[in-house]
Amino acid sequence: MCENKIMEWVGGWNGREVEVRCGSFMANGIALCPACLDKATKQYPQGWRRRPGDVCQHGNYVGNPGGVDCLCPQCESWD
Repeated sequence: MCENKIMEWVGGWNGREVEVRCGSFMANGIALCPACLDKATKQYPQGWRRRPGDVCQHGNYVGNPGGVDCLCPQCESWD
């Protein structure tokens, strides 16, 4: 990501806004500045759950929950 700073809400209903660096991991995912969000949206049109690249082209989550790689059967050709 880049060196831009952005404001993110933390703490739920009684929370507050804090300044964080673009690319910081937050409770609800990764914080991205508008420029990086636009770039990631173009690079990963299928979207993502927690960070760009964690959902494959088939819509399967391929992130790293609990330290285990999740593989997409279609991407890996498990027929």
